[in-house]
Amino acid sequence: MSDLMRKLELLWGLPLFYTSDEEMDVKSFGTFLDQESPFLHSGELARYLIEKSRKQDIPVIYKDDTKVYFAAVKSGGGYYLTGPVCTEELSYEEIHSYYKAYHISHEYEKPPVTISLLKILNFVSFLYELLENVSLGVDTLMVGNNLAEDKKELNEKEDAMMELRKIDDEIYHHTYREERYVMDCVREGDTKHVLERMDALVEGAGMLSVKRLNHQRNLAIVSVTAVTREAIAGGVSPAESYRLSDLYINRIDRCTRMDQMVEYMRRSVLDFTKLVAETKEKKASSNYTEQCRDYIHQNYHHKIYLEDAARAIGISPGHLTRVFRSDTGMSVQDYIQKVRVERAANLLKYSEASLSEISDYVCFYSQSHFGSVFKKYMKMTPRQYREKYKQKEFRSEDTGNGANM
Repeated sequence: MSDLMRKLELLWGLPLFYTSDEEMDVKSFGTFLDQESPFLHSGELARYLIEKSRKQDIPVIYKDDTKVYFAAVKSGGGYYLTGPVCTEELSYEEIHSYYKAYHISHEYEKPPVTISLLKILNFVSFLYELLENVSLGVDTLMVGNNLAEDKKELNEKEDAMMELRKIDDEIYHHTYREERYVMDCVREGDTKHVLERMDALVEGAGMLSVKRLNHQRNLAIVSVTAVTREAIAGGVSPAESYRLSDLYINRIDRCTRMDQMVEYMRRSVLDFTKLVAETKEKKASSNYTEQCRDYIHQNYHHKIYLEDAARAIGISPGHLTRVFRSDTGMSVQDYIQKVRVERAANLLKYSEASLSEISDYVCFYSQSHFGSVFKKYMKMTPRQYREKYKQKEFRSEDTGNGANM
């Protein structure tokens, strides 16, 4: 019989104990730790269940003041006891109260097994039928142990949980809709509305606990990955999209605060949306203009002559000048300076290169010329720009580090 009881313990996941009328010495079947059993720490509990079993013809199911259930099945000259088991998860305070009530050491504190009331009734019914070879319905057990109110309360709780799940479904549906709005804005290059949509989505999600920093980091990275795909769908080249994606993922990966991650998420969404808008604008402009822009972006760090650019495109310098100004509203030379200033600004923020090195790299013929052109576009000197915008994570802790471009 002991082997069969151990198999039952493993099959149902519930502890079983046995005591005889003569000895009144509760013994376990070895599957569960004796140190955790209230039957072995509190003689009153076993005596109470046995006394109740003697007075009624069906097994006893008892719920104590800590919301923990126990059961006793009388068979022959002994009693089979089971428990502790719960029908709902206990709070930390309730678990502590349970262990204290039965004088069990706090070092063994852990939640009792949690199953449904119906499963408890079925287990006791099964055990009784196995031992006595008499069929016993769960309704009889429930009524005989005054558990009808318990079942009603549990049903009400289940109904309440169903309502909460409905509310959660509505919230998730709303969140998904807001998320799609954001992704649509990115794909369409809608810089006017994308941040409004993004802020609504962030506010609706709420602020996560600081203890879940890694979870927030993963969410931020997933967000960047999602907007990367939308940008590619919006017409941005995969190479350019993944370059920007890598930049933001690296920034997020180094973040140590929640607010930094949220801000980088917002920036990434806006930057990808701008990139889509610029790409759409380029595609709408003259093909010659786009080819000229590509030529400038590929060669800005070398001297660029109008004749060379026109020759590469296959048109005359005069025609290129007219088409480019018509499409962009600026001269080819002004656009070259603008690109060089933008690349210089990026190096000032994210590299340790000196001003002279940056000036040489983006191909200004002197540092003073670099300074005057840069100020024309950025309304401040290169040094002032670096002091104002240089990202802390790109500052070298070792002042001996060389330039890295």
